[in-house]
Amino acid sequence: MGSIEIGIMAHNEAPTLGALLSRVASYADASRICIVSSGSTDGTDKIARSWARKDSRIQLIVEEKRRGKARAINRFLSSIGPQTDAVVLISGDVVPAQGAIDRLLEPLENSDVRMTGARPCPINPTQGWVNRIVHFQWTLLDHIARHRPKLGEMIAFRPPVDPLDPDTVVDEAALEAQLTQHKGTLAYVPEAIVHNQGPQTWGDLVAQRERIWIGHRRLLRRTGYRVSTHRLRDMLYPAVKFLWQNPTWTAVAMVAAAIEIYSRCKGTVRHQFLGELPTVWPILTSAKPPAPTL
Repeated sequence: MGSIEIGIMAHNEAPTLGALLSRVASYADASRICIVSSGSTDGTDKIARSWARKDSRIQLIVEEKRRGKARAINRFLSSIGPQTDAVVLISGDVVPAQGAIDRLLEPLENSDVRMTGARPCPINPTQGWVNRIVHFQWTLLDHIARHRPKLGEMIAFRPPVDPLDPDTVVDEAALEAQLTQHKGTLAYVPEAIVHNQGPQTWGDLVAQRERIWIGHRRLLRRTGYRVSTHRLRDMLYPAVKFLWQNPTWTAVAMVAAAIEIYSRCKGTVRHQFLGELPTVWPILTSAKPPAPTL
């Protein structure tokens, strides 16, 4: 594959940005690595500038105000070169495993594949209800995505793409909808692992699930596109299959299901009846990882 540009969307990602850039900069085929830092106040910009001085491929775009991830992505997309063959988008709070970017890009050699997605793996400990729910959620998502791809955290696609709806809450799903609208398929790449941290408090867990539900609900209404996890009944068989093989997770799965139903009901009220749209969502502080040692 020819020219490859990597975009990193960041807001106060000082704990992980150095490790992320170290891993991304080791990918020799990247022609440009662009960090879009939106309203960062914790040293994120300083770290990015330090890396830019060491590696001419690395650039920093500073947005003085945080206006939502979709707007940051649009800012990056507007700057990519006309000869770019592939684009990789990475959230600033994750760290790809060694070789993950190579694996992520491989399916794009097939002209039918328009977009690929990595496998997020939480670094949460396995003790405590919330942490165990996070592990269950991501394991279940992996099982579902292997059959009906749902992509996030780190994705790759071939341009051109239209600018995202600036108010979307689910940027990866919005790209899924756009890139598969007329022709093309999605490819989930479980071998392309990215490490992230999920919520570690009940409040942050509900807030995350609520925001994602609002985003998917709005996307369906605007475009007709339904992500593979939108309907609870589509998640039932993979969940039962997993629990049949791992019965010790049954209690965790039941609590996770209750949280999901509660979050969706609450999100529906907020979006449909109160007209709320969390384009710029409150930071989930418990989901911000420490400096990784991956």
